[in-house]
Amino acid sequence: MLICRIAWDTEGKDDIRKQHYDGHRAHLRSGVEKGIVQSGPFFSADGANTKLGALIVFDVESFAQAKAFSDEDPFIKYGVYGSVQYVRWDKTIG
Repeated sequence: MLICRIAWDTEGKDDIRKQHYDGHRAHLRSGVEKGIVQSGPFFSADGANTKLGALIVFDVESFAQAKAFSDEDPFIKYGVYGSVQYVRWDKTIG
């Protein structure tokens, strides 16, 4: 099943983001073997190029698999993401 992780940044965590960026990227790269099929950040629509959060699409057997992987993400562990939601997604085009 396809599961989306929708994560929204916590304001004021830029220093923590920088500190854990390499670990976050390495963790996501390791997720390809664990079901990640797409991943990338959200940006503001005002042209300021401000990061707002990120989306991951998993192809896994359960929500628990997506959450277990995500719980080890440094951006979740250290509070870069303040709000995280998991939803099932049924792809209709693509």
